[in-house]
Amino acid sequence: MNKNKAFINQWKRIEQQASLITPKVYASVALALHRKCGWGYQRINDLFVVSQHIWNECVDTGADMIKMCEAETGITVANEVNRKEI
Repeated sequence: MNKNKAFINQWKRIEQQASLITPKVYASVALALHRKCGWGYQRINDLFVVSQHIWNECVDTGADMIKMCEAETGITVANEVNRKEI
């Protein structure tokens, strides 16, 4: 029973940490666009709206976003460990 409780508690900590990843990624992209390109709120927000459409597209179609990104942009965003699984 204690092992199960420890597992559940660990899983809850992982979920809490994971819930912070997406906002941090979006924040880093917004800051980079603002600092490097001089983009303001409207342009960055418009980009985020388009990115949400891409998320939805991948969910709806089962498309692999990492593969899609590499195919359409030439940018590889997965680390080597993940690349072996793809």
